[in-house]
Amino acid sequence: MTSRSRFRIRNPFHRRKHSPNADAQVKQVEAAKDDGTINSQLLAPGKSSVPADQSTQSSMPEDLWSAAYGQLGDEERRVLSELQLSTTSNGKENPQQTALLINEVIQLTQRQYEDFQQRANGRLRESCQNIINAALSFKDIIGAVAASDPTNHAASAWAVVSLGLTIVQNRHDLRSALFASSEYLADVLAQCAYIQDKFYLNGNIKIKRDLGNAMIRLYTAVLQYTAEIRIAQDPSMGRKLLDCVTTITEHPLTALKASVETERRNVLHWIGLVNYLHHEDEAKEMLRRIDQLAESMDHLIEKFKISNLHVEEAAFYDSYANQREDFCLPDTRTELRSRITEWVESPDERCVFWLNGMAGTGKSTIARTVARLFKDKGQLGATFFFKRGEGSRGNARYLVSTIARQLVTKYRQLAPDVLAAIENDPNISSKYLSEQFNKLLLQPLGRLRPSRHITIMIVIDALDECDREEDMQIIIRLLLSLQDYELVRLRIFLTSRPDLPIRLGFKQNDNHKDVVLHELPQPVIEHDIRLFLKHELSEIQRERALPPEWPGQECIEKLVKMAIPLFIFAATICRFVGDQDFLPDKRLAAVLQDEAAASSSDLERTYIPVLNQLNVSKSKSDSEQLLKEFQDIVGVIVLLATPLSVFALAELTGIATEIITNRLNRFHSVLSIPSDSDKPVRILHLSFRDFLVNTTSIFHVDEAETHRKIALHCFHVMDDRLRRNICGLSSYGAQKADIDSQTVDQHIPAGLQYSCRYWVHHLQQSGCDLFEFPVLPFLKSNFLHWLEALSLMGVLAEAVGMIDMLQAAVAKDTNTEISQFLHDARRFILRNMSMTTNAPLQLYCSGLMFSPEQSVVRKTYSKNIPEWICPLPKVEATWSPELQTLTGHSGSVNSVAFSSDGLTLASGSDDNTIKLWNVKTGSELQTLTGHSGSVRSVAFSSDGSTLASGSSDQTIKLWNVETGSELQTLTGHSGSFRITTVTQLDLILIPKYLYQVKN
Repeated sequence: MTSRSRFRIRNPFHRRKHSPNADAQVKQVEAAKDDGTINSQLLAPGKSSVPADQSTQSSMPEDLWSAAYGQLGDEERRVLSELQLSTTSNGKENPQQTALLINEVIQLTQRQYEDFQQRANGRLRESCQNIINAALSFKDIIGAVAASDPTNHAASAWAVVSLGLTIVQNRHDLRSALFASSEYLADVLAQCAYIQDKFYLNGNIKIKRDLGNAMIRLYTAVLQYTAEIRIAQDPSMGRKLLDCVTTITEHPLTALKASVETERRNVLHWIGLVNYLHHEDEAKEMLRRIDQLAESMDHLIEKFKISNLHVEEAAFYDSYANQREDFCLPDTRTELRSRITEWVESPDERCVFWLNGMAGTGKSTIARTVARLFKDKGQLGATFFFKRGEGSRGNARYLVSTIARQLVTKYRQLAPDVLAAIENDPNISSKYLSEQFNKLLLQPLGRLRPSRHITIMIVIDALDECDREEDMQIIIRLLLSLQDYELVRLRIFLTSRPDLPIRLGFKQNDNHKDVVLHELPQPVIEHDIRLFLKHELSEIQRERALPPEWPGQECIEKLVKMAIPLFIFAATICRFVGDQDFLPDKRLAAVLQDEAAASSSDLERTYIPVLNQLNVSKSKSDSEQLLKEFQDIVGVIVLLATPLSVFALAELTGIATEIITNRLNRFHSVLSIPSDSDKPVRILHLSFRDFLVNTTSIFHVDEAETHRKIALHCFHVMDDRLRRNICGLSSYGAQKADIDSQTVDQHIPAGLQYSCRYWVHHLQQSGCDLFEFPVLPFLKSNFLHWLEALSLMGVLAEAVGMIDMLQAAVAKDTNTEISQFLHDARRFILRNMSMTTNAPLQLYCSGLMFSPEQSVVRKTYSKNIPEWICPLPKVEATWSPELQTLTGHSGSVNSVAFSSDGLTLASGSDDNTIKLWNVKTGSELQTLTGHSGSVRSVAFSSDGSTLASGSSDQTIKLWNVETGSELQTLTGHSGSFRITTVTQLDLILIPKYLYQVKN
């Protein structure tokens, strides 16, 4: 590296100064290199020189480190003196400090190799082995080194090796440079320590003189290197200097190698480094054990991949479904990105960062950019991007399991605990969010090796698009509880609109950091939108071969003023103008001249210019026809519960595929329309749906009426396609586990699958009376076919919730035929749930045969019982009082209690646990553990929020029903007891004792 380059590196520090005396000393030392001698006065200031004819033993110092220290400038000495204080105890020299630093280097190297083992190349392994080898060798002779280094300068050099390895833990982008510098420096220190001990202190005169001169020059370079890194490490210099470490390590290493290689070549032919090489086997053995552990982890990862843990891969920020989504341009959102980076890297910051802003302000784009930034740094643990209307991405059911899967992939040491949780409870993905959170995240993370140098970043986008408001608040509460987690630096970056449920969730706990995106200074927003528009329009100009000056600064400024503060406006208009099927000039002119551009509504300003293209140069009748098709196609798309492909839309709506494809061609700026008609059509931004259902323009989509239409479409599809044994299975005993998904998809296409799962949803959202739909005729002709299809699709449990919704709709008409059918249908489903889940066609055999003789379902479908089954078994006349059997405890059940709303059941058992159950479906919600004896009694508080349990371990425990967390343990009784009740005043009554529970 040239001297000019060296100046550019050091100039920002403004600290590199030498005294004139030090400069003179350096010049004399450099001159002395030519004849191989160094005057001892230069090496150890304050000592008198000796005559040249005296022995080298007396003219060469024993403490070579001090001699090298004497060659440094004043500023370098000051920096090293401060570093020495940090490597000593109580400001005094500590001979053991170097040994401690070397042990730390070995541990850090092992940890780095372990953390990066699964993606490490051969070079990284070699570097780790060399560092460990060098450190072990240095330890062997540390006593001799300490004797010849009473001022403890070697500890400063080993501290630099440790620093480099520590930085690697949180700066993966600098890993190669830092590993290289640490490896080389450790190797040099170890070899020279060995040479000094074996050949300098005990060698002959000639060797000692040559070695002494070479090693002083070497140690001088090492100390200069140490000072250089220490300056870069100085927090007062700001973070940008740490980013210079890559550059800093290049020059001192080059100088270091130049100083040592010539001298080392002169001495290595005298020296057999037998003892040094002896430790190579030990270093290899350390890494072999790590490799062995990694192989074991690989095996666990494979088991994890085939486990029952449900993962919503489309919610990953970089999933295939999100490949068309944008990232921030390099020079936009710079201040905000810096604030986020500082928040992540500050050890004392709050755990959660909430970025909120109104629709269209660019929250998701920022979230994707943040995720990519920290993935590049090696710090991204997991992402979940909510999206309403896209199935499981629109609810929180699989949030925790999806995050857990990503964390296990990134941090393999989590695999044993997560896998154990799945094996202990294969249905963990369907439990309370709090139970999933505790068992899949909190407990495994709690067993990580503590390291505040490790950062785990989790990005959750668009929480406001989660379907259930209750889930939003639970998620916030669970995330904020991570503030007290201290084993590693955990950071949660969350975005949403500032909707009331989310604001309330954060208001209850202010232990978070937040930024309101639309309240950023307008000049900042204007600057970023201008850059975005310039970039996108220049791409259009280049791709469409438009004049270089297109579209002109004046047009850009008009668009900027129209867009502020909505990035979605800028993005939508650019997609609209750049559509390959239209002329950019005409479309841009249409936007700039549209009267809606002056509208006070931000969303009107965004979408009306796009939609107005439907009416361009069209007759009144043509316009009316296009608007109707718009309602029938686009109106349906924006209200679907989950996206459908063009083929599936055609199947559902009855509109020809060609017509749908043709009409959608105009809407590429607001819809994601794949060229493959089998891929789902998606809304690009939820604000488009919001606009259509709220606008008073001619493009208004009547939400209730459209839901009614979709429900009727679903009935038509199911009536037309459902039948017995729809997949053509070979026998009534065919197992669901033996039927592959391709067979199911072939016989139950996407349109039919959608209809079976969501017809009740659309019926409910329509707000219409149940009797306006052909519900009863459908149930009387297709009820069993519907259950069979749901079972083959793996979602039979959803039928219970749908029947419950229908029952609620006819609750006032209990004596009607439909009400009686629904009541019987629910009993039929619950009785046969387990059997039908495993063998769908048994609905028509065992399901009907073992139903009561007076069962409405049995009488309706009796002709479906195979004729060869004769005689039929004797069964009860009517349904027994038993609704369902709940299994899961491993010991006797001693007590049960229902919550006040009747939706949750608690059970206490001799297995020392309490289980909470969903009363409607019979599914287990969560297991509460903590008692060391049998649970004798359980009781809910009157509001259902708290559960109390009494145990033979002589304690009462109070539990938060929503989260499953233990609130308090009450002690004081000397024998077993039962809880009598928990009153509204939160008094727990126990024989002989009365406890007042204080909130």
